[in-house]
Amino acid sequence: MRRSKADAEITRCAILNAAADLFANQGISRTRLDDIASAAGVTRGAIYWHFSDKESLIVAMIDRVNAPTEAAMAALNTKESDTLSLDTLKQVVVDAFSRTYHTPAAAQITRFVLRYSLSNETELLNAHIEHNRKVSFAHIKQFIEKAQNAGLVTPELPPECIANHIRSHIIGLFHHHLSSPPPGISPDDVAASMDLVLKGLRPAPK
Repeated sequence: MRRSKADAEITRCAILNAAADLFANQGISRTRLDDIASAAGVTRGAIYWHFSDKESLIVAMIDRVNAPTEAAMAALNTKESDTLSLDTLKQVVVDAFSRTYHTPAAAQITRFVLRYSLSNETELLNAHIEHNRKVSFAHIKQFIEKAQNAGLVTPELPPECIANHIRSHIIGLFHHHLSSPPPGISPDDVAASMDLVLKGLRPAPK
């Protein structure tokens, strides 16, 4: 009997949940599709029904980890100019970092993305990571443009330059945390660091 869309989504979620646990416990490179199938209680064929290969499953995991942050950034840019606050951007970053800090699977995927963003090992993953980079940059740039129009950010620098500065700082925070011995840096550290960055972007007193 043909499976319903609801059944298919339940199976897909089970596969992704099993992959998240295995990625967190034994790493991405050491996790096989057979391991994921066994942990999810499905056949290897069920995995191939949803994902063409391990790379496409990793892409789905990347999207799953990024989804809350992308949704928050999109919502941030729907705010009217008179309700904008640089603190809202800081909170999006802190929330994203907190998910990485408290969720081992998110930490593994983020570590994986940072590594693959500097290589050309696979066309699919590199293209997807580059697409996400462009989307993230566009969200930050749009926010900065609105913040400049609202008088919250100095108009002396182009929004592209400021967006690059902010995004580079965010990547640096994640890299520093993931490459440091546990416990790394904390969400409070990230909040303080973002305060320093955003303070430097405010208009000079008249």
